[in-house]
Amino acid sequence: MQTSSFPREGMWLKGNYHSHTTLSDGMLSPEEQLRRYKLQNYHFLAFTDHNAMNDRVQWNEGILMLPAWERDILYGEKTKCTHIVGLFDLKSPSDTTLRRPKGDKHTITDQALIDQMRKDGNVFISIAHPTWSRMEPEELLSLDHYHAIEVFNYGCECLSHEGHAEYLWDFLLRHGKRIFGIACDDTHGHTIKDDHFGGWMMVKSKAYDRQSIIEAMQAGHFYSTSGPEIHDWGIDEEGNAFITTSLCREIHFITYPTRGKSFAGYLTETTFPLKGGETYVRVECIDFAGNKAWTNPIFLQDR
Repeated sequence: MQTSSFPREGMWLKGNYHSHTTLSDGMLSPEEQLRRYKLQNYHFLAFTDHNAMNDRVQWNEGILMLPAWERDILYGEKTKCTHIVGLFDLKSPSDTTLRRPKGDKHTITDQALIDQMRKDGNVFISIAHPTWSRMEPEELLSLDHYHAIEVFNYGCECLSHEGHAEYLWDFLLRHGKRIFGIACDDTHGHTIKDDHFGGWMMVKSKAYDRQSIIEAMQAGHFYSTSGPEIHDWGIDEEGNAFITTSLCREIHFITYPTRGKSFAGYLTETTFPLKGGETYVRVECIDFAGNKAWTNPIFLQDR
């Protein structure tokens, strides 16, 4: 018998939780940004303009808007920073604006910012583009009370080939952090090619409403992708990790402290016998165009 990592009941919803408009440093108006994601049949979207949250409920026709923002800390160096994305609960006020003067320096710690965001009503918090932000592994390890990091940020990949953070994610998982991995666009429009539709989430939600989507994200009931589909994945009663996907050329099972295994071929389903002693297992799938999908970890101590 196979035990899925995803709920059996519910619906798959496609969404991007990180994007920018002319309300901060994006090139597109909210109306145009929304139009583009509607045309690509996204189910939900968040405008995460810097240090300003707007509910955007007036644009909920054909796509569900999640109230969100991106908070940032700037350091003395031009390259190093910390950016954190937060989704609000449904009780938080709309059109909340908290802006610091342009060029604000490091006046608050990373942890204090996370704690402040939680106090302000953010119920899902993720570390944005840690590779692009020049965050060190030990910095991330020192932080608590966040849900995820961006394992793939398409905007940063288009900007400077710094969109991937798999190594940082595994570093945190190896050290006992129970966090999820998210793919997103982080659309600005400043890159040499269009930074839309390159990374997204597929959320298994019990219903098509904001609360259900946020609850599914909090529970890790999603996978992230830049192309491949993951139909199911989990652990069977014999202790084998399994996954079924759209056609892929590679499937990689990543585990710790024992090592996982890689498979190659024309793959749509793969099984990997766990060795025992693993603290977590996650999977990466790569299709024949080189696009990748990421499962969230299963924490094996819980089984």
